[in-house]
Amino acid sequence: MNRMKRAMERSIEREMERRRRARRREIDRLVDEARRAGGVVDRLYWTMVYDFEMAPLTTNLQQLKNLGIDVPAADDLDDSELGERLWAVIHGLARLQIYLLDTEHLDDRALYERLEQRVLREKVREVPPEPGIREYVDLGPRSDSESGECEFEPDDPRLPGYGRDDRLPRPPG
Repeated sequence: MNRMKRAMERSIEREMERRRRARRREIDRLVDEARRAGGVVDRLYWTMVYDFEMAPLTTNLQQLKNLGIDVPAADDLDDSELGERLWAVIHGLARLQIYLLDTEHLDDRALYERLEQRVLREKVREVPPEPGIREYVDLGPRSDSESGECEFEPDDPRLPGYGRDDRLPRPPG
């Protein structure tokens, strides 16, 4: 790994740690307020309250930008650029502890478009990655048969993205 990439990795990790500390401080504040008010002082309870209701809203698109991963519109990319960018997005999401499932029914362009136009733009809570906490995005075929999807059986080598799911990042352990 070259020096610039290592510096960028250290910078990203410092930023994630800063966000984890800020989150812990907010949860501590909620527990202290509850203690003073005679309420529930269970840290797990206040962690869930913060994570699901109080953490600032963002998008995975913004989170990827914060990691230095640009996600241009699919129409702005030729096929070779799109494949490279798709894997950068997939690995960036894994860095955020977000893992994709069941993508093989989509070709690379359809998968990238679905991520760029919909999945990455959904509002999410800004909760920094923590060990053991993971999110999964199931992109499996739906009964309403969206464009770019095929009617093949799972594990059919004719699937547009056949073999991709085996190469997707998975959580450690």
